[in-house]
Amino acid sequence: MAKNVRNFVNRAFMRTVDLDLLQELLEPYATAMAFAWDDLPADEAARREALFDLFKNQGERFPDPLLDALHCILILSNPNGQRALEEIAALNGVQLVPEGQLDAPDDGRQMTPRHLALHAYLRHPQIFQKAVHRHALFAASPLRLVGARRGVCSRHDEWQAQEAFRAACSAFFARRYQGRICEVYWYPEAEAVNVIVEHGMNAITTTVEEAGEQKVRNIREMTLDTICYEPIAGHIKVNARSPIERRALVSLFAQYLLGEPDFFTRPGSDRLYTLRPLQQKGVAWQFLNDWDEELREVFVKEIEVDEADPDRASPGGSPWRLTVWDNENALARLSEMVPGIDLATLRISHLKLLLRFDVDGRRQDVMVTIRPHNVVSFRDHMFEARIFQHLRHNGLSEAMPSLQLAAAAA
Repeated sequence: MAKNVRNFVNRAFMRTVDLDLLQELLEPYATAMAFAWDDLPADEAARREALFDLFKNQGERFPDPLLDALHCILILSNPNGQRALEEIAALNGVQLVPEGQLDAPDDGRQMTPRHLALHAYLRHPQIFQKAVHRHALFAASPLRLVGARRGVCSRHDEWQAQEAFRAACSAFFARRYQGRICEVYWYPEAEAVNVIVEHGMNAITTTVEEAGEQKVRNIREMTLDTICYEPIAGHIKVNARSPIERRALVSLFAQYLLGEPDFFTRPGSDRLYTLRPLQQKGVAWQFLNDWDEELREVFVKEIEVDEADPDRASPGGSPWRLTVWDNENALARLSEMVPGIDLATLRISHLKLLLRFDVDGRRQDVMVTIRPHNVVSFRDHMFEARIFQHLRHNGLSEAMPSLQLAAAAA
């Protein structure tokens, strides 16, 4: 976390940040830091420089609550964090930034994502916490599974089911990490149920400086695990530190929220994505996106092929592997390099697509990696729903097994 604190300030931010907000952030910890705001230089430029040095040189010794606050503020100090704050504020009918600041002579130039996150932390703590939780839901490559049927609603709005799930999670993580804290937060949406599970990790012993003395302290880091269940599709998305924890959360959710412990354990429940269309069409394959006016271009940036069994998801199983990268079309480059290559006889272990969006005249590139049968990863989750819609339209999402279709129709 100390590294994050050193990254919290840079000279550009310190030149524009509202000093009243920064003073409000630091004031509760002034005694523990042996720091007094009134001791700073009277000149504003010199004062900002002194604050920059304080964060840069003494940030590692800040009190733990302040370190945690800075860490959370930094999590939201990016365009995705800003969007989350603005969307949650709008849903709650809150004016996140006062009109007077928007109409200020400097045209709101100080309202960078980092400044907005600091402002929200101090002025709108509930909205800030919800935005931090939403950020946690956007994992790069979480475990995704599809259940036995579509349309099975969870019991997340029943207090008894909530408490049973929380108690089961608490017991699991207590056995695993000997921690005593486990809190569950529920964020139901129109088409999904989002769950945050906050718990402690393994205790760590470290040496710290306190009041000029060296002391040994035991600390237990907290972490946020996330679950997103979509009843319409029967999909669940889970992010946690290890595969064991991800699978455990899936099982507990199915048992206590769906009433069916084996809901996500049927054969083929992890078969969500396929690159079969590329294997069938080869170099002639094209990504179809005419329906989306904001998606201007799609580039096949990288493709990896080998001789392993196409049904094998794990690496290995082939005496060789060929990875080809190209600035525009790696599929065409592969065909040039290996004339006559027949992709139908090979396994495509992964594909990287660059999706170039044009939103309000601003170009936004999103790199999407597909690894059959279970992984689709990308960084900018502003486009998450649309990306998965594109995958379905291009046949890159597995169709529901006939068993599922029959059960859904019954």
